[in-house]
Amino acid sequence: MASYTTSRGRTYEFSFERQSDGSIRPYIVRQPGYGSRNSSSLATHRLYNGNRPYICWTKKLTSESEAMQVAAGWAVRNDVYIDTGAWKP
Repeated sequence: MASYTTSRGRTYEFSFERQSDGSIRPYIVRQPGYGSRNSSSLATHRLYNGNRPYICWTKKLTSESEAMQVAAGWAVRNDVYIDTGAWKP
């Protein structure tokens, strides 16, 4: 498990799990709420494995450090979305 705190002071927790194809999937373990923002998986770039959310990413992630970079980038964009409603850094 890994945690990441953004410059806006919000902390996110992730787990990185190897998939059957050898790739690593960044699961979202804990994150801040969306308040009045749309929290749909489409709006927040999340997919689900059962009830477990993970970051929607099309490139195959092959290392934990690569998965952490993606997770940190998602957290930063998620923070901006929570504050402004826009999905960009």
